[in-house]
Amino acid sequence: MSVICITAIGVLIGVSTSASGLRSGVRSQVVPPAHVATPAVATDDARLNIAIRMLKSGDFEVSATTCRTVLKQTPTIDRAAAILGIALTKQKKYEEARPYLLRARDSKQSFAERTHAAHFLGWCCYHLGDLACAKSAFELHLTVALDEPDSMFGLGLVALSEDRLDDADSLLNKALAGFSAPVVQRNDQARVLVRLADLALRREDVAGAEALLERAIAATPTQHEAWAKLARVRDRLGKHDTADVARANERRILQALGRTVAPSPSATPEVAPTPIPNSAPKSSPTTAPTTAPDTTSPRSVP
Repeated sequence: MSVICITAIGVLIGVSTSASGLRSGVRSQVVPPAHVATPAVATDDARLNIAIRMLKSGDFEVSATTCRTVLKQTPTIDRAAAILGIALTKQKKYEEARPYLLRARDSKQSFAERTHAAHFLGWCCYHLGDLACAKSAFELHLTVALDEPDSMFGLGLVALSEDRLDDADSLLNKALAGFSAPVVQRNDQARVLVRLADLALRREDVAGAEALLERAIAATPTQHEAWAKLARVRDRLGKHDTADVARANERRILQALGRTVAPSPSATPEVAPTPIPNSAPKSSPTTAPTTAPDTTSPRSVP
């Protein structure tokens, strides 16, 4: 090989080695990209406070619309799902409410309504006929809102539906005690007493059912359901005259509500209704449980 060729090869090798070193140096000096912080997930919106006010005032549709707007714009806000689920439950839209309440119950975000999502889920499941879900939800709520009477009432209804009469008796009486102290809630007392009367009838204690229905009416005289059941119970006891009076009172209340009821064959149309006092205190459908904010009260659900 000629000297010229050897020299050329040496030059090429030297150039190659230098280029390789340069590339290696460049690689060793590459700066890794800076860490980009993940944006915080939105968990609240000021408009939800408006939804809460609408919920308190009984304007459930406006409350629901507000929550839907928030969720459409910011789907990550579980609080909006919770309030929407409550508003739908108040409108008896149980199937629609259920997935929102499930989301709120399982949420890892922190917001006041989350504590009571299980309560409303319980009522949704109860009215949809899913008693196992209702029982589980009410029991979960009672772990964070100890002895809350409306969840206790829900468990009592589940037990009654499942023919667990002794359990129903215990749970309904606990609910009645919770609605009696520290604050007397007469509408809620009447609801429980009517169901205790149903329990008495399941046990063939007709006289006991009559006494419980009379107590329910004394607590809240404008409950037409109590008057209707009292009429049927008195018919079974052979007290037809007083049964007709109870039916007349039922019709009077329904007419005041803009509704009508077909007279029973055994009713006497000319029977005058007994005076119904209107001085009994009423509990608000948004009255709060003793351990919860009033936006989560289920008083008007069942």
